[in-house]
Amino acid sequence: MRIRRSPAHPMIDLHRRMEQVMERLMQEVKPLESPAPWVPRADIYETAEEFVVTLEIPGIDREEIEILVEGLYLTLSGTRVEPATQGCMRWHQMEIAHGRFERVLTLPHEADAERITATYTDGFLYIHIPRGPASARSVPIDET
Repeated sequence: MRIRRSPAHPMIDLHRRMEQVMERLMQEVKPLESPAPWVPRADIYETAEEFVVTLEIPGIDREEIEILVEGLYLTLSGTRVEPATQGCMRWHQMEIAHGRFERVLTLPHEADAERITATYTDGFLYIHIPRGPASARSVPIDET
């Protein structure tokens, strides 16, 4: 679903650019190798210095999380272990997903993949993707 806005504010171009960057980050264009039983929710935003991805993954050990950068793709994966059962028990309600998850995000072209950092606090994985140096170049015009 796309929300259309009328150009009532001079910052509309900046807003459109930010929406385009968010759409690129949220694209999951790389196919999953195996179907993941659940997909954690993510928040993605940018500042002047960096892009930040926040993944909601409570109940996962830090050792079970993998962050992989391959070209323009950032793959976040891990496993939430099923709770241990004690003797005979019967579930009345089970809404918390367990098992393997995977999110594949497209990195923006301005991202500096060499300086990506991550922290895991209180069930949230924070990934900081710094902006790289601007790669401006002069384009020569050929004579005809």
